[in-house]
Amino acid sequence: MSTIYNELKKVVSEKYISNSIYIRHAYSRVVDPVLQGIPDIVIRPKDAHEISEILKIANSNNVPVLPRGGGCGEFGGAKPIKDGGIVLDLKRMENIIDFDQDNLIVTVEAGISWGKLNEYLSDFGLYTGCLGPGSGMTASVGGGISHHSVGGGGCAKYGACTNHLVGLEVVLPTGEIIETASKANKFTKFPFNRFGNGPDLTGLFCGDNGILGVKTKASLKAYPKPQFAAYKTFLMPRKSMELSSEIFLEMRKKGLDVYDSMYFMDLLVAVGCEHGLFPMWEDLKRKRGIMFYTVEANSEKELSEKVEQLDKLFIERKATELGPEIADGNIAKWDYEEQGHWLIAHNLWGLIPGFSPLDAECHTAINTYPSIMKDVELWDMEHSEDMNKVLEITGMRPISGTGPVILIKDNNVELTTGFTSFESYYEGKYHEELREINLKLWKSMLKRITKHGVSWYMMGDILSRLLVEIGAFRTEYFNLLKLLKNTLDPRHILSRGKFNFW
Repeated sequence: MSTIYNELKKVVSEKYISNSIYIRHAYSRVVDPVLQGIPDIVIRPKDAHEISEILKIANSNNVPVLPRGGGCGEFGGAKPIKDGGIVLDLKRMENIIDFDQDNLIVTVEAGISWGKLNEYLSDFGLYTGCLGPGSGMTASVGGGISHHSVGGGGCAKYGACTNHLVGLEVVLPTGEIIETASKANKFTKFPFNRFGNGPDLTGLFCGDNGILGVKTKASLKAYPKPQFAAYKTFLMPRKSMELSSEIFLEMRKKGLDVYDSMYFMDLLVAVGCEHGLFPMWEDLKRKRGIMFYTVEANSEKELSEKVEQLDKLFIERKATELGPEIADGNIAKWDYEEQGHWLIAHNLWGLIPGFSPLDAECHTAINTYPSIMKDVELWDMEHSEDMNKVLEITGMRPISGTGPVILIKDNNVELTTGFTSFESYYEGKYHEELREINLKLWKSMLKRITKHGVSWYMMGDILSRLLVEIGAFRTEYFNLLKLLKNTLDPRHILSRGKFNFW
């Protein structure tokens, strides 16, 4: 690799490339405790032209390249699947290129974080329609687009972050640089419309999990932040799971303009309170499901009407409103005013030292998630033998269940379900058995959820390959995906191994 290293060094300078063992190991993991792939080289380009040169060198030498944004995804998507190759770190590309205040479109480099972008827009009284995934403080815009990411922060009103995309600059796997949407017309001076100039090629790179091109610039809609907002949190009665689904459905059927709404299942509330995760709920006599909503409006009258309609949905189902302040249990206020949605999504991390979630993040129809959540309980019982092996080593059994169920655009929710377990390095000793059990259980959980017909968005390493191996994709669909991959990336340089494209 020394020859390739020297070629790449000429592209970015020695300051932005490394083959140090320490740097390589730092880029060999993401947030999950199981998957690892150690690259040969880590490189930080500054723009599309440098990326183009890097990809041309990689093609000439048949070396895989793995694009990395914030590295926040849980499915191993931001590190090599096998040891070797080049990690393309895009975090150096974090500039705001242009803000079109007339058309409310902001163009940014794809390595910028959702946090930095929204901090900039807030000075104009604006925000992105979705404030990014649950890890949005550090998650990159390019990574979010690669995953159709959601995570609260306006998802019920505006949908996933790709809903607001106007156009992209993309470096194709063989090094060509393209612009999509309105900028496909060479006479267009600024991006203003995604649909036109032929098919929606922008959509080709949305949710591709990094296999079809490297996103280098993104143009996104910005939205005025309404002056008025209300947020309420409710303690649900028994059968909270079914009732929460009913309430979500009624919100949609009645056309209520809700900004965000989430449901926390009974077990999550109880376990979270037991371990000090939800101090605002510790004094609740009944540790049952919690549900909240947030609405925005341009006048007090409009806000009052929306609140009245939404409150009725909860009151009719015997839900109890908690107090107006965060200390009273109103997590909705914390979520909206203090941008808590960037913490809610990851509420199981660090619950117990060494305890990490191995989860499954998908979109599913509102009326389906209660049955999926009940099936997770059955899955847990069926895998007691493996769960107890973890108990024998660590003294604690893995916990299965779901995180908050997040309402997203249309009649869909974002469902994060899975289990928490200890990493293989536990109390000063490495336990290979823990890693094997965790991987076995994780694949079993992902397969189980897949068979409920959910729509996966973040797939990365483990899930993209598992879906192929269990035959989840319809044959005609996967053949088309394969044709696109082979046409755009004939040597499978980019994100080699995802979807089993070796």
